[in-house]
Amino acid sequence: MSTAQNLLVGYGLLVLAYGSMLGVPLAAARMKAPAASRHLVTTHLSGLMQGPIHFGLAFAIGALSFDSGLAVAAAALVVAGSLAEITGGTINWLSGTGDQFDENSTGFRFNSLTGPLVIPGILIVAVAGFANM
Repeated sequence: MSTAQNLLVGYGLLVLAYGSMLGVPLAAARMKAPAASRHLVTTHLSGLMQGPIHFGLAFAIGALSFDSGLAVAAAALVVAGSLAEITGGTINWLSGTGDQFDENSTGFRFNSLTGPLVIPGILIVAVAGFANM
């Protein structure tokens, strides 16, 4: 596997494990009340979704034979943005944030980094894909 693929698969495994582990506090919260913190729920689901997304990007990079410094940069951008998302959700959950937008929470500041990091990373992979077709 290339460096970019290793980065994506490594992070994908970690975030999938983290998202799965968040199922424990989520189940505990649901045993006590009919609803759990929305930040806990979304962070749990985000972790479970991010894993397969990163595995898919790793596969795409391999299928495209996209093995360059640009591929590593794209993977690093996607991982950094995804990490910002999971970190922001965790901070919002642990700090008891209500509306992250209204409160301009620390978690919100992390979450707001997600798009500006992930989107360029995915676009780099997509452009490389179209260039290799």
